Amino acid sequence: MRIFSDTNLLTLMLFSCFSSTLSSLYSSSCQLRGQFDLNGMHKPGDVILGGIFKLHFFPAYPDLSFTSEPQQPTCFGFDVMGFRHAQTMAFAIDEINRNSNLLPNVTLGYSLYDNCIQLGIAFRAALTLVSGQEEQVTLGKNCVGTPPVLGIVGDSSSTRTIAISTVLGSYRVPLVSYFATCSCLSDRQKFPSFFRTIPSDAFQVKNLLIQNA
Repeated sequence: MRIFSDTNLLTLMLFSCFSSTLSSLYSSSCQLRGQFDLNGMHKPGDVILGGIFKLHFFPAYPDLSFTSEPQQPTCFGFDVMGFRHAQTMAFAIDEINRNSNLLPNVTLGYSLYDNCIQLGIAFRAALTLVSGQEEQVTLGKNCVGTPPVLGIVGDSSSTRTIAISTVLGSYRVPLVSYFATCSCLSDRQKFPSFFRTIPSDAFQVKNLLIQNA
């Protein structure tokens, strides 16, 4: 009789633990494990577009003590051209919102971040755009849902774009670069959600050879 009672108690405990694990696994809310302190400009809207631009030349990283979480780097050296690119995107979105014939009943917004010409900072910006900044996000099972941004404009470097697009491609978040020219980015299997507004290196070299022929 005692053995039967202990068996029932053990079964009840296992069922309780298993149920709590499943409930947390299939919870309708996801918790962000951390947030990045990034330089950026934002405008609310029904649909948000992301952007990653080089607004500074270099970062200054704090000394690492290895006893606490490292602080975020500080960016220095204002980049006028990168600032113009960011302002151009913001201006274009404002112009679209002013014309009610383009997107009736829809207001575009933006979240633009500074990459400080560093891969690590650009990667943080991309992850922030995809995951958002809310501490608790309500999604479907296994934290699957619509990203906070419809797409991201950037980056200006092929190296940073390759790294960012590798991750964003898994979530099918469009990344549109205005200056990444590496021919490798034309591989649709590796970079299924990457697009660009500039010809690739292979295309430019081909045109130069034709012109010099």
